[in-house]
Amino acid sequence: MNIRIYMLGTGTAVPIKRGLPCIVIRVDSDLYLLDVGEGCQNRIIHMGLGLVKIRGIFITHMHGDHYLGLFGLIQSMRLLGKRSELTIIAPEELINVLNNLIEKNLVKFDYEYVLESVREDIVYSDNKVRVSGFKVEHSIPSYGYLIEIGDRYRVVYSGDTMLCNKVIEVSEKADLLIHEATFTSRDYVEAIEQKHSTARDAALVASRANVKNLVLTHISPRYSDSLEIYRDAYRFFKNTIVAEDYMTIYF
Repeated sequence: MNIRIYMLGTGTAVPIKRGLPCIVIRVDSDLYLLDVGEGCQNRIIHMGLGLVKIRGIFITHMHGDHYLGLFGLIQSMRLLGKRSELTIIAPEELINVLNNLIEKNLVKFDYEYVLESVREDIVYSDNKVRVSGFKVEHSIPSYGYLIEIGDRYRVVYSGDTMLCNKVIEVSEKADLLIHEATFTSRDYVEAIEQKHSTARDAALVASRANVKNLVLTHISPRYSDSLEIYRDAYRFFKNTIVAEDYMTIYF
């Protein structure tokens, strides 16, 4: 399998320095999306990935920076002539919104589609990947995702969460952990208040879970230098990368 992960949006709610959250996992020619912040469709097109190749969209929670790009994405896929089936896994509230818009003919699909609420279980599988949801600890109900690619690779995406034992459990010996790092330790109190993670928190999760590699994302625009994020994590987990918009990770 040819596997690549594209970090298309690595910032938080206001896209001052980084795009809104969006990760694309490409397995051969098929695409699987983790969160779809505003502007995601433009970034996917910019990378030449092809919107019609999207097979699954997996949304972690109902904060706007993680799902508001979905509606334009659906429209663009239709206008570009998508014909293959699409699965959308998202919080129940968003599935209800989509069904309501479909009923009113405000959102249209010209192809087969599946809309399902995220849950703690396997939520999607095909001949290349299997995706499972798991609950994390954030300010509203939120999930992370475990993506198992073939019989070889395990990728974990934390979504938005504070330091969480469930992420450690699911990430045990994963090939790659993509973990939010909204803050550094100097803003630890604010991280706790907002139920986000520091880079140090993410590194501790990676260390305790014995993962192979850690990628930090969801970086606050207050940090002008990614080196500060990296240093906060590196003390506790050496195989750390601070994601940048459009970064590509190869397997």
